[in-house]
Amino acid sequence: MERPDNLTDEELVLHAQKGSEAHFNALVDRYTQMVYRLAYGITGRSQDAEDIVQETFLKVFIHLDRFSPSKGTFKSWLLTIARNQSINVFSLLKRNVLRVFNEGDSDQTSLQYSENPLTEHQQDVESLLSAKQEFFKVKQAIDELPERQKTALMLKAQENMSYEEIAAVLKTSVSSVESLIFRARRRLLEIIGK
Repeated sequence: MERPDNLTDEELVLHAQKGSEAHFNALVDRYTQMVYRLAYGITGRSQDAEDIVQETFLKVFIHLDRFSPSKGTFKSWLLTIARNQSINVFSLLKRNVLRVFNEGDSDQTSLQYSENPLTEHQQDVESLLSAKQEFFKVKQAIDELPERQKTALMLKAQENMSYEEIAAVLKTSVSSVESLIFRARRRLLEIIGK
């Protein structure tokens, strides 16, 4: 029997549809990090991204019999499910944040980003502060993008997906994806340049 990690996605799915746990686990191993990065990019929170990874693969497991290679690639199908899960969680987060701010709680120090690219080994406090401010400026700019622009940009920049693959995930045309990415990049430059 051929090792699961040597098989294509579609071959793994076929075996998993027949009940092979090892082949399903190979799909999970292959795509967990990609689903996490997409979920984190949309929600901005590690714990939510981890929950979305679990929910996504649970949905994939339950609905694996619905996947058909004739309708597109497994990767596109999976990332569409992950994107939908992420949007649902992000919408809930946004409602909760708005509720908190409407109740008068404007304590900005309670809002923290769990991922911080800065290290403690930077010698100069000014450069540390400057780098931290730049990180939050870029993060805030990305968060201000409309969801479809943000998703298209992340799939291109982080996952190095082709325009065709992104179009399949977003259920749109290649030219729409090109336009989304162009507008996202232009908007980021406008926001960061302020």
